[in-house]
Amino acid sequence: MLPSDLAATSLATNPVDDRIDANMIAKSYDLTEAVTYHLGAFPPLTLDYEVLLGPLEEAATSLARYDAKMSGMVNSALFLAPLRRQDAVASSRMEGTISTIEELYRLEAEEDAGSTDPYREARNDDVETFLYSRALRNAQQALAEGAPLGEHLIRTAHQQLLFFGRGARKRPGSYKVEQNYIGDERRGKIHYVPIAPEQLGPAMVELVRYINESTMRPLIRTAIAHVEFEALHPFEDGNGRIGRMLITLMLWKLGVLHQPNFFVSGYFEAHKDIYIERMRAVSASGDWTGWVAFFLEAMHAQATVNIETADAIFGLHGEMRERFREVLNSQFHDQALDFVFASPIFRNDRFVDRSGIPESSARALSRRLVDAGLLRTIRAASGRRAAMYAFDPLLDLLKI
Repeated sequence: MLPSDLAATSLATNPVDDRIDANMIAKSYDLTEAVTYHLGAFPPLTLDYEVLLGPLEEAATSLARYDAKMSGMVNSALFLAPLRRQDAVASSRMEGTISTIEELYRLEAEEDAGSTDPYREARNDDVETFLYSRALRNAQQALAEGAPLGEHLIRTAHQQLLFFGRGARKRPGSYKVEQNYIGDERRGKIHYVPIAPEQLGPAMVELVRYINESTMRPLIRTAIAHVEFEALHPFEDGNGRIGRMLITLMLWKLGVLHQPNFFVSGYFEAHKDIYIERMRAVSASGDWTGWVAFFLEAMHAQATVNIETADAIFGLHGEMRERFREVLNSQFHDQALDFVFASPIFRNDRFVDRSGIPESSARALSRRLVDAGLLRTIRAASGRRAAMYAFDPLLDLLKI
């Protein structure tokens, strides 16, 4: 099984689409090595807990350290937001969507400034990454407000993910109605055949029941739910990104984390071949244990990386606090600093309106930051259009 629509180039002419007519499959593509969905084998009846005990303890300990660090930080949202953006870039990159953290923040700045068409000048890849980030943020907010982790939330996130661009033609928010296949178009081979559309409805009901009612340990339950979602491949497009969102949402919903903010796409993207192999082995040979062991290792490793990144962001904030104090020589230096950390790319009118700094002071402070080289001008002011600035120290730290 492959983790998503794009992980290994789909079979349709458009590489974003993994749906193709069944007659074309029979005539044109090789299914001899294709693995078929494990109908009737979810959830697994047994796992080898002797194999899983060590990785489970290691992952749980690392996640607890991460959770304690983030929960103990003053204004932790300031340091979590950049991690969410990193995850959006990494998760989209797994689908062949190449974007950058700077372009993601730039689109967010345009939308935040009230642009009527924030996508007009953006590349499709950047728009898709932006939509992933927004869909994840909205899903987290919905859960925080008490929404159940169920099909409605999943379909809403999918609708938002494919709201605009190439995905808008792929039935956003609706399950597939035709059989989809995953494979390598260039080699004419099909690697995986997900569940048939007519069997999908009951399977999704069972998956949601398992997510919310299983008595398995939360980390193991999350691992199994993720691979099952990817195996079902319920949508025409966007399955991988929605599946990785579910990891974050489940870890919070099941009480592993105090906040719905843990991001694992970086590890999966760096180990994509193994990720694909372990997931495919679930359907090929029933190796649920091998998949869960890999998943737990991913949790441990990514928690460690996330802690290091959060520490680096926190350290940069402390360093820049002194620098802002020196450059600005103003009682508002902390407010200016927190604003640029929350929005490292921004239009100056947003800084004036939302930083909490009096208007005349805000305009003077942004000029000082530009003159000192702490802000880079992306776009100069023109007419009624405000200048756009970038805070490179944070952007450089977040590049992946």
